[in-house]
Amino acid sequence: MTPINTLSYHGTPIRLRGAMLSLTDMWQAAGRPDNRRPTDWLILDETQRFRAHARVHWTEFEDPAVDNAVLDGIIRTDHDGFVATLRGRHGGTWAHWQLALSYARYLSPQFHLWCNTVVRAAIERRAGLPAAGQDPLLVHLAQQFQQLHRRIDTLERHNADLMFLVLSAQEVVLGNRLEFTDLGRSLIAKAVAAEPFGGQCPCCRAVPVLTTAGRTVLGAEYDHFFHRGLNKPEHGWLVCTACHAELTYGGYLVRFARIPEFRAFQAAVLEQRRKAQARAGTPPA
Repeated sequence: MTPINTLSYHGTPIRLRGAMLSLTDMWQAAGRPDNRRPTDWLILDETQRFRAHARVHWTEFEDPAVDNAVLDGIIRTDHDGFVATLRGRHGGTWAHWQLALSYARYLSPQFHLWCNTVVRAAIERRAGLPAAGQDPLLVHLAQQFQQLHRRIDTLERHNADLMFLVLSAQEVVLGNRLEFTDLGRSLIAKAVAAEPFGGQCPCCRAVPVLTTAGRTVLGAEYDHFFHRGLNKPEHGWLVCTACHAELTYGGYLVRFARIPEFRAFQAAVLEQRRKAQARAGTPPA
């Protein structure tokens, strides 16, 4: 008698016996959908065409139902050997695993994806079921995430290259350095003094750049983030000596890596501007 192994889909067992899979178990694992029982699927024209094609072309398979799965307890074996009906404790409708994968697609896309990965791996391995922590579906998903991470890394490199091109174009178009106005510096300082920065360098969040009296700490610099020719308050920030040196001499990739921190500060500056305009009763620019 061929031994029975058990797969588990969300805690519901699905019996696997040689090359045969329990369609009854699959139906139960998929939530017992009405009108999608194994008997409902087996009478469909599409299923009949699939089995007729299999009878002619499945010469590479060595595992028909009558030879592999059901040496006892058989009530009925279909003439093509791909489907068997069993009685008793291991009863129900069974089918060759290739036919069972087609039934999985009929039940639901999610269940078909799981079966197509896990069942295929268990059949092809023929050395037992997936060990804990080595579920083929999880392995497959991990591989997909690795590919996604590589693509994201590629996009980030492309974004960095685009930033370099933008900075180069700005150098040509904008030319000379424009200092921040007193009003602009005041707005930047207010954003630094407010939460969540609390007077700390908005770049590293580790070094004070404002005194308790709200004055600029010696060595802190008003940094032009995008280009020295752009001097609106939202184009710069007040950073500590170390961060300013890193941003100035570290190259455009260093500045690119600090974009999330600058965007957060830029939002704070725009909020300070909105509040100032609201107090003055002037419409937003």
